[in-house]
Amino acid sequence: MAIHRGRIDGLFVIERPTFEDERGFFRESFRLDELEAARGHPTAFVQENHSRSKRGALRGLHFENWEKLVYVSRGEVFTAVADVRLESPTFGIVDTFHLGDSSRLKLFLPRSVAHGFCVLSDEADYVYQVTEYWDGSKTPSVAWDDPDLAVPWPISDPIVSEHDQHNPSMRELFPSRFP
Repeated sequence: MAIHRGRIDGLFVIERPTFEDERGFFRESFRLDELEAARGHPTAFVQENHSRSKRGALRGLHFENWEKLVYVSRGEVFTAVADVRLESPTFGIVDTFHLGDSSRLKLFLPRSVAHGFCVLSDEADYVYQVTEYWDGSKTPSVAWDDPDLAVPWPISDPIVSEHDQHNPSMRELFPSRFP
C-alpha cells in the first residue's frame, strides 16, 4: 500500500495491492484510516456517484465544492486534475493519470480543484465518493481545452456535452492572474 502526494496541493494518489489468480482478482481499493492518516484529519463521504461513458467521451473540467475519491472500476480513462484555486500554491498546475483496468490507482481530490476525464476503452465506469451532497445546481467548470492549462488529452475529437463545450477559460474566470 502506498499513498503519496500528487503535484497539486491536497491531491493524493492511492495504490493498493491486487491479488490475482485463475478466478480473477481481489483488492481493497481504499481504506479510510490510511487516507485520514495521510491527510492528517478526518474525512466523511456522504454520497457515491457512478458514471458510465463510451469511447471518446470527455467530461470536465468541473470544480465542485467538495472533496472527491475517484476510481475507475471498469475500462480505461485518462484523468486530468487542474488546480484552479486562486489561493493555492499550485494554482495552474495540471496532474494527469491513466486509471482503470491497467492501473488500479485511486485519487483523492481536494475541494474545488478542476477535474475531468476522457474514455479510452469501449466503455468505462467512473465511480466517485464525495464529501457534500449534490444540490442540483450547475457545476462550475473551466474549458477542457484551455490553452493555459494545456491538458495533454490523448484524443483529438472528443464527445463533449453541450455544457462543457461552452465553459469559460482560465483567463475569463481569473483575469487578475493573467495580466
